[in-house]
Amino acid sequence: MTLFTFFGCALTAYGPSLAIFFGCIASNAQLVILMVSSAFFWLLSLLLASAIWFIAKDSQHTYTSTIIYTVLLQELFRWFLYMLINRAEQGLNMVAKHPKSKFNRPGYAFSAGMGFGLMFGIISYITQLVQSLGPGVLMCASCPSISLYFISAITTCIFILHHCVWMMVSFTGFTQRSYLRILWVLVSHYGASYLTLLNASTTVRFGCAYAIMGNVALLIASTIIVAADLRNLHQKLS
Repeated sequence: MTLFTFFGCALTAYGPSLAIFFGCIASNAQLVILMVSSAFFWLLSLLLASAIWFIAKDSQHTYTSTIIYTVLLQELFRWFLYMLINRAEQGLNMVAKHPKSKFNRPGYAFSAGMGFGLMFGIISYITQLVQSLGPGVLMCASCPSISLYFISAITTCIFILHHCVWMMVSFTGFTQRSYLRILWVLVSHYGASYLTLLNASTTVRFGCAYAIMGNVALLIASTIIVAADLRNLHQKLS
């Protein structure tokens, strides 16, 4: 069963994002480079967060305080990545398949978000995924009848998709100086991160279900914002 658990959790966590990658990004070398570059930016944010975690020994076991600076650093490097892509956009468009398309920037943002998300998913979940091979099974504290590996796989999958839409919303926010969009990305990122603490809660019954439903609701809300932005962009070009 442990082998089935391993492959089931791996496909649950990474299957949708890999399908999107091979279906939309892999055929375009430019987008692949952007995705890899954004993954490096996420790693830089993790490096700084790790340094802060190492220095702040009093809060090493307090996840609520760790989330504060970890999320803030990720959003800061999301802005750094936007600034880099914004400066290089003219060159990127010159070698793009459709150099004059106004949808190039959303494509760049989506690919960058996939890089952010996949790197997050690999770093945050790979250890648990390997542990799912056995010899035992670790159950979720808030949902004792469900394996923690499976709950974490679902959470990882959602967060990868989160980063894709967060990147698109934030790029639009930075470009249009829409502080509401930037604030939404920051607040929803904090909300999604703090919701995951329900998985380890022993006082909230079915906390894992609330965490997943809350994250799905935030993902749907962000997706609606992205869809509205793309529709508005299409109407301007019509």
